[in-house]
Amino acid sequence: MAERTKNRWSGLGNSRLLLIGILAALLAAWAGFHSQINRALVTMFFLRADSPTEETFLGLMGQSSNPAELLKRCWDTGRIPHRQLVASYLKASAGDNPAWFAQAEPLVIAGTLDPDMSVRELAFAALESRHDPRLFDLAQAQLKDLDPMIRQLGLQYLQRASAERGVPALMPLLDDPDLQIVTRAEAALMRWTGQDFGVRVRLAIHRDGALADGSSAQADEQKIKAGVTRRKQWWAQHATEFATHESTLPSIPRSVPEVVRDFSLPTPSGDRVRLASFRGRVIVLNFWATWCTACLEEIPDLAALHGKLGDKIGVIGVALDGLPAASYHNPVREAEEHSVGKSLQQIQQKVRRAIAAQGINYTVLLDPTGAVGGRFNGGELPTTVIIDGAGRVRRRFIGERSLGVFEAMIAEAAQPLQ
Repeated sequence: MAERTKNRWSGLGNSRLLLIGILAALLAAWAGFHSQINRALVTMFFLRADSPTEETFLGLMGQSSNPAELLKRCWDTGRIPHRQLVASYLKASAGDNPAWFAQAEPLVIAGTLDPDMSVRELAFAALESRHDPRLFDLAQAQLKDLDPMIRQLGLQYLQRASAERGVPALMPLLDDPDLQIVTRAEAALMRWTGQDFGVRVRLAIHRDGALADGSSAQADEQKIKAGVTRRKQWWAQHATEFATHESTLPSIPRSVPEVVRDFSLPTPSGDRVRLASFRGRVIVLNFWATWCTACLEEIPDLAALHGKLGDKIGVIGVALDGLPAASYHNPVREAEEHSVGKSLQQIQQKVRRAIAAQGINYTVLLDPTGAVGGRFNGGELPTTVIIDGAGRVRRRFIGERSLGVFEAMIAEAAQPLQ
């Protein structure tokens, strides 16, 4: 009897241990499964977010067992903030040469032709960190772009090449319509060849038609042209000394951006305007603020653009007055009495005054919370986004552009996306 009781208690003890073991295993499995579910949910919301945070992105990357796959998922959203986070991460990781980088390398190459100039800049920085042999050919491909700032980006990296490769690549830039590119190219040619034909970068930089030393833009342009003529004469005598370099790059597919989702913002008069009301036309979406000096300098060209093309296009100025100064990384903003904490009515009044003072003739919308600006990373001003008639981003860049460049970009965006 005692033996039977002992066996029964022993059996109960074993059953209890087995049950505890099963429960422990279930709890461990649940904890692991719960972590995977949580990570999957965070990833899903991150990919769908309008303005994803870098903190969340870095957290997901730190937990990812396959960083290259997550980077590609972020890239494939086609959204501006996501692609900038990817490009920035690739730039930061390029020098470390992690094992997964080879899988993500196609994103770096695609980034060199991205619609967003900020992504292009990051992609080239990543290639340089890796001493990638394709850097020269990819930089040379930038010289065909209609944006002079992108041509300057290509020139920036070509200047670091050897004279044997660099001289033939830069000679065509002497016919560039932008004199700053001409003078920068000639500066590199002078360094490589030791031949100085009197061309200086400062000769192409004029604001008001004259410099403090009394020289005029016209006189300086003549000096540039004279120097360029002498350089071409030199090239006619020495071209055979330089081997022709044929690019071995395969065709690089351009990144297809996401169709911009519709949004609605108020005008300074209190009406609301939807982006969808401009669908079918090329849209020039310009993020600005009343305190931004560079933005105000660009307004006459935008007004001339609207005056010339009218309702054939949509020019929209999105005023970001109302956000904290830190959002813009602009010390001028911090120094003046900004509109943080002011009511929408006060912001409307301030923007209306700017519209009248600047002679703005195109649509102006208010984005005091930065909800729309965040979708386009529009905090560094002025930021401009060119959207085609189908609603896809064709260009994004920071800083001023001339009327002629704007017209060329609009003509490009009016063509079907290749």
